[in-house]
Amino acid sequence: MTINKSVSINATSETADGQAIAYFSANVSASGTSSNMTIQNQDLYEANKKQVRADKADFDNAVYDVEDEQASKATTEG
Repeated sequence: MTINKSVSINATSETADGQAIAYFSANVSASGTSSNMTIQNQDLYEANKKQVRADKADFDNAVYDVEDEQASKATTEG
């Protein structure tokens, strides 16, 4: 039997009043990482690109942290 473990991460970039602009999702597993961004509202994205890009960078850093944590566990466990 093979058991695969993965970590799913998601976040939403929002305006100050809580309107969704973009959705970020990622899945981190031993076989690799997949990461996606879906724009929820094109008009809001155009008006808030700088914020969304900063949020995406923060999200990517959170994904990197999970990747590093998993790699560290694999090294100590394996």
